[in-house]
Amino acid sequence: MVSLLSLVGTPNPVLIRPSLGDGDDGPEYGPPVAGYARWEDTTSQIQTADGRVVTLTGIIYAPAALDPKVGDLLAKGGDAPDWRRVEKVDTATWFDGTVLHHEVSVS
Repeated sequence: MVSLLSLVGTPNPVLIRPSLGDGDDGPEYGPPVAGYARWEDTTSQIQTADGRVVTLTGIIYAPAALDPKVGDLLAKGGDAPDWRRVEKVDTATWFDGTVLHHEVSVS
């Protein structure tokens, strides 16, 4: 089984904060989890499933182990992370359903 990420690598340290849902003061997130992915800065617009039009600022190619979900926060690793909301996740799978990697769009 060959994943795109095994060929191009995942050189960028990233942080992911899983969404815990809405709390009394708005959205709540879990503690940051560190990992590696390929981060590409881009600019495009999409319409989400709920009808919002959002401007995407990056596409992240993440290994299956990170398992990001719409609503989570992602940031490039570093001392002052710039958290971006996950708007869309496309998952590349093998014919048997095994996840190869995730293509994550953030705003």
